[in-house]
Amino acid sequence: MSGRRIAVLDIGGTKIKGCVFVDGKPGQKGETDSEAKQGALHLLEQASALLESFLPFDAVGISTAGQVDPNNGTIRYANDNVPGYTGTDVKGFFEGRFDVPAAVINDVYAAALGEGRNGAAQGERDYLCLTYGTGIGGGVVLNGKLYYGAGASAGVMLGGIVLHPELFDPADPFAGTYERCASTTALRAAMEQVVPGLTGRGIFQRLEEPVVKAAVDAWLDQVAAGLCALIHAYNVPCVVLGGGVMEQPYAIEGTARRVYERLIPGFRGVKVVGAKLGNMAGLYGAYSLAERL
Repeated sequence: MSGRRIAVLDIGGTKIKGCVFVDGKPGQKGETDSEAKQGALHLLEQASALLESFLPFDAVGISTAGQVDPNNGTIRYANDNVPGYTGTDVKGFFEGRFDVPAAVINDVYAAALGEGRNGAAQGERDYLCLTYGTGIGGGVVLNGKLYYGAGASAGVMLGGIVLHPELFDPADPFAGTYERCASTTALRAAMEQVVPGLTGRGIFQRLEEPVVKAAVDAWLDQVAAGLCALIHAYNVPCVVLGGGVMEQPYAIEGTARRVYERLIPGFRGVKVVGAKLGNMAGLYGAYSLAERL
């Protein structure tokens, strides 16, 4: 349809980003604070205010934090970062508010779709997409379709694979997991032990210092170990790594080299690449669903 306008949002715990796609091309953009701690309804009102600035549009695509039931667009589970979000009918809310069809998807799965449609996994039908931040999120695409699994969870938990069973703690389900050992939270904690106060890009600007480099390299060992386990399990030809830390050449190149060295020989040849779309990945992913409505 000529001139078809689709509005998309990426709802995070801190910011809500938005964009209007016209005939498949991104145009008007906007951003607002989530103010998520004020609760689910307030979060959706913030999102609605941003959408109103994009009117008129023919459909809505929503990328959001939390486990999204892909069958009905409700939040199956969300942590306390958004009080009251669990059980929220996000799809119904936006369809009722704007009288247009809506598609809702988890933010990590949206990023995976976006990277496949317009980014680092373009042309691939089977790939993993992981994002390294406070935790580790991941989306799986198999045979060109999002893979959610068939269990009770609305999606997979790539960050939940166990790297260190010796750290098992019955009171902490994430003890010894990939997320606990290879997220940027883990990197910051390790760095605090050697150079207190050094975070973010500053870490990679001081790699000539042996203690800094040693801490980063130890963290990359953990990143690669988890990826090898996932590649051996899913047997995909491409893995896309996102999150601000993976924009650092030392991080992405060091990870790719370690993965190649440690994979069982028959699995070598997997592409380990950095994400290309940055903050637009979730928006492209949400659009790729909404354009089908």
